[in-house]
Amino acid sequence: MIKSKTNLRKVSRMVWFLYDLTIKRFILVALILTAIQVSIQAQDAQSTKHSWWFGAAAGANLNFYRGSTQELSSVLISPTAFHNGSDVGLYSALLVEFHSPGSKWGMMLQAGYDSRKGLFEEEMAPCNCLVNLSSELSYITVEPSLRFTPFKFNFYLYGGPRLAFILNKSFTFKQEIQHSDLPNQMINLDQNGNFSNMNKTIISMQIGAGYDISVSSHNNQTQFVLSPFVSFQPYFGQSPRSIETWNITTFRAGIALKLSREHKPRLRLRRNR
Repeated sequence: MIKSKTNLRKVSRMVWFLYDLTIKRFILVALILTAIQVSIQAQDAQSTKHSWWFGAAAGANLNFYRGSTQELSSVLISPTAFHNGSDVGLYSALLVEFHSPGSKWGMMLQAGYDSRKGLFEEEMAPCNCLVNLSSELSYITVEPSLRFTPFKFNFYLYGGPRLAFILNKSFTFKQEIQHSDLPNQMINLDQNGNFSNMNKTIISMQIGAGYDISVSSHNNQTQFVLSPFVSFQPYFGQSPRSIETWNITTFRAGIALKLSREHKPRLRLRRNR
């Protein structure tokens, strides 16, 4: 048991280290790109004519479970409560953005698939047998945000509410039991099911940062932008169940591809009378 918990803590520390490393690399890349953009500011002025942007985003959710849960479903109660856990889930969404040329403020909207899967720490039950629990929790998420560009460059901050609708509430519960014919050997008993007393809708919040990198010529009518981003979604409002104390904190890192097309006015020819 001690060895299993130690290994899970190592995994959690490794997940946190990878996220911390991602944040540092993101900040470094943003600073480098900002320095480069100073030298091409005149060219960037042409790309700011675009106001509406459409595209898609993908990334990884680093989910950290806190609190406890024991009553898994109406027919299954674990012999002991599960506490901390962590795992990495997928995030993918469609997006639309609006920010007027020359304005520091804008609006963002992302909506899509949001995995909050996780693996709880292994526990020792009163029967002197190991039990563990994994969750495949996922949502359809809708995330409107207010966008703020503090400088005359492409670095931006954003924040807003998160509205999530439950999509998958399945779990896998594993327990060691003594083999009836071999008293000295243990076998694993796996039980799959759906969590009971789940909140169908989650209302929480997020804050984040991103950087727009133009990948097309500034003279093109259609502009393409790559935008790496990170966000933090604290546990406030993110309790998946209406019972017990299980809550989730999520760090997200990903990249978005956005495009915008400038509609140039048509020239009308006057006829000579």
